[in-house]
Amino acid sequence: MPTKLARWFVFALILGGHCPFFAQTAPIDSNLNNLWNSVESLLGYPDRPFAPNKLPSDALLDQAEAYILAFKYDSAILSSNRMFHALKQQNQLDSPFGLKVQLVLAKALEQNDADSISLRLLLHVKENSQKEGLWETYVKCGLALALAEEYRDHNAQCLQQLNQVKSAIDRYDLQAFYPEYALRFCSYYRVLVHNRDSAAYYAKEVLRTAPAQNKVHEEAWGRMLLAWMLYRFEDAAFLEHHRAAAALFLKIENYSGLSFAYREISAHYSHSGDLNKAMVYNDSSRIAAEKSILQGNKWNPELYRSYKFRAELFRQMGRYDSVWYYLNKSHELEINIVREKESAKVADVDARYLNKLKTRQIQEQSEAITVEKRAKRMLFVVVAIVFLLAAGLAVGLVKYMNGMRILAEKNKIIQQQSEQLKSLDEAKSRFFANVSHELRTPLTLLTSPIQTLLKENHLSEKQTQLLQMAERSGKQLSQLINEILDLRKLEMGKMTVVPEPTDLRTWFQAYFAQFESLAGQNQIDYKITLDIPAQTIAELDREKCRQLLFNLLSNAFKFTPNGGRIEARVKASEQRLQLQVANSGPGIHPDDLPHVFDRYFQSNRPDKPVEGGTGIGLALCREYEQLFGGSILVESTPGVDTVFRVTFPLHRSGVGAEAVALPVSPTFPPATEAASVTLLSGASLVKSTARQARILLVEDNPDLREYIRLVLQDQYEVITAEHGQAALNLLQGGSMGRSGSGGIQKMDQAPDLILSDLMMPVMDGYQLLEKLKSDDATRHIPVIMLTARAEAQDKLKALRIGVDDYLTKPFDEEELLARIENLLHNQTVRRQAITEDLPPSEAAAPLLSQPDREWLETFEAYVQKHFSSDLLSVSSLANTFAMSESTLLRQLKRLTGLSPLQYVQEVRLNEAWRLLETRRYNSIAQVASRVGYEDARTFTRSFKQRFGKLPSEFSAG
Repeated sequence: MPTKLARWFVFALILGGHCPFFAQTAPIDSNLNNLWNSVESLLGYPDRPFAPNKLPSDALLDQAEAYILAFKYDSAILSSNRMFHALKQQNQLDSPFGLKVQLVLAKALEQNDADSISLRLLLHVKENSQKEGLWETYVKCGLALALAEEYRDHNAQCLQQLNQVKSAIDRYDLQAFYPEYALRFCSYYRVLVHNRDSAAYYAKEVLRTAPAQNKVHEEAWGRMLLAWMLYRFEDAAFLEHHRAAAALFLKIENYSGLSFAYREISAHYSHSGDLNKAMVYNDSSRIAAEKSILQGNKWNPELYRSYKFRAELFRQMGRYDSVWYYLNKSHELEINIVREKESAKVADVDARYLNKLKTRQIQEQSEAITVEKRAKRMLFVVVAIVFLLAAGLAVGLVKYMNGMRILAEKNKIIQQQSEQLKSLDEAKSRFFANVSHELRTPLTLLTSPIQTLLKENHLSEKQTQLLQMAERSGKQLSQLINEILDLRKLEMGKMTVVPEPTDLRTWFQAYFAQFESLAGQNQIDYKITLDIPAQTIAELDREKCRQLLFNLLSNAFKFTPNGGRIEARVKASEQRLQLQVANSGPGIHPDDLPHVFDRYFQSNRPDKPVEGGTGIGLALCREYEQLFGGSILVESTPGVDTVFRVTFPLHRSGVGAEAVALPVSPTFPPATEAASVTLLSGASLVKSTARQARILLVEDNPDLREYIRLVLQDQYEVITAEHGQAALNLLQGGSMGRSGSGGIQKMDQAPDLILSDLMMPVMDGYQLLEKLKSDDATRHIPVIMLTARAEAQDKLKALRIGVDDYLTKPFDEEELLARIENLLHNQTVRRQAITEDLPPSEAAAPLLSQPDREWLETFEAYVQKHFSSDLLSVSSLANTFAMSESTLLRQLKRLTGLSPLQYVQEVRLNEAWRLLETRRYNSIAQVASRVGYEDARTFTRSFKQRFGKLPSEFSAG
């Protein structure tokens, strides 16, 4: 807009400031103005308004919030009304501070029976705080809305608000609000869902987090809620929690909460028969209630309740004259409170009416004064408006045309990006399908010779076991390939239903029964319920239904702990078939629940163990249900259970039961080869004169666990555990499972080495490693991490925790044995060095003290930095660390079992392994030179001796 035109526009605005035309084009929309006018009409003009151009302070806002926590709602309304009026006069209500004021005012009005205006204010504040990125205000508003929805018994809306609050807390690291969120969730489960277990869980979360955040109010109510849900009046814990809550309420001078707490303590002593103490705490409750009334909570019901309970105490004492006296007093107080409330409402309505009348009179007088001024200015304003409109239309037309052109260009770019994303997604799916097709040929060349060898009778028992493992793994790989191909068919719309006449009861009973052995292995209570009439014949796509059941049941067995419960239920009606699989266990977090059927979904919650999986199985279940014309739902309560429900149409068939075939067996290992907790190898049960080194193998896959045990059993005593928690139980002296003789074995001494997988249920390899390295009793045990995850960040994470070696699947037997032998040898030498240097009384102590560990970390950092240098010798190391060569030799021998040259060689070879694995250099000679070896042949010999394989095998792989 030209400069002269801009000046005319400003001048017209000044002259036409009171013109109706300009009032209609104000930046604040009419709905918002109506809301704010409703607030002013409800509350009236404040008694002590702020001076013009003066804004309220944060201290005044904090005081208003404190009034709400202390149930002083009238004081909170008066204070926040002053701030609201001052901010509205200066058009600052939607500033960050103004939104906070509106939030406090809405919370106070909610408790003062102004529900409609309060809810509108809260929704307005939440929307604007989200737009402006004011996430603390957003979270506070969400919690207030959740409370409001709870008051209205709106279950779904309350849960939605709480989930949005939790998402904001996690995303923007607002952990200070977590105790209040947990308190609200506890109340939600207690009041709306009536789930005592979940409510108690969140009450415990309040007690866990509130002290660290100095949330005294939340901690006090958390203790009250936990006591009400978990304990009876006569329990000692009930009394303990209420006493602690009373102390907290007293600390913040919240006498309303204090009166509640004292009342419950009095009730405890009444139930226990100690009427004297009950009477004392009844007096305390009454005094606290009177103080809360003096503070501003004028309708606190605890006062008349204390008199009513006092009457009950006198009744138990047999003093009936006092009973009638206090009952009378209680009823009088209660009636007075009701009358006062009604009178206050009447007075409030009168005041609002008078305030509206006065406001209207003032407005009429003001309009009469300004109408003459407006008439004089109108002519000039109209001329200015016409001129400005013409100029504005011209400028607007140009901007509109430019905007349409830019919008068209953006739409074109978005269309192109959408097509590219769709093309990339299709290419990814085609790639997976093509790779899966290509895998079938080598898979056939693996499984078919294995089957041929198994038919021969010239194999040893160990060879037979190994081939059977390979055959089962081949079947599992084949099933995974089929699932990937099925997903591709579903995407292309080529998947069809192939119904076959099936005796439903016989088919489901036969299939479910095949999981009984797996349930027996894991000590799981496996229950099957078939609500299907006998001889019910229906059309069923058996293969897809089998795959659906396999995915649901295998998922249930994967996440059900030992001693847990799994229930499979099938119900057939005239037109529908209903399947249900329920299991106890950790459950699914509410944030993950909406995504469990998403393809390739993996939970990224920090507290969840790394469990592996493809994320295909449940996605395929949903695709099949859509293909069948049915539905699949999941419900889960964290820490309790998870339930999957499947429903699809059922078409009866007139074909007889002779056409029904039994389902295909699932690819689970037999019970004899998959011990649920741990097994001793046969060799370890035979007594020998020289003790074999003991290795604790932690692996969740039964076949791989048995295979590694077979590889190691000739040289070592092998103990196995199926996950990290089972391994910790063993190290603490727990049960090891059944031995070959049927007896229960226990850990009589610590293992010499631990070989652990990374991805496991219950407790993964990272969590196990942290537990081991943080305990003086187990810190010294060498740990080899064996895993299929070869990413650099996974290795770095394990190395930071303190892993001794890292081996990637698939591995070579010779390499595994060589690494174990090296670690055990170093550990033995190290123990001997410690035993020689220390007196017998200290020889059994943990291998590394805090000073030793700090010195070794410093030494390791120096060697890691200079390992490629030709000058890294014993003398240079001794000079660097200010000690003689002999002292350095003894120190390093005692801490690591290695001499300085051996230690440097260990660091160099480990770095060489990393370089070869990442293929950063083209030749072995370059790698040898990079890690400080002048001769490549010497490097190759050392590498083979350390790792059990040649450097050249990396390039070949």
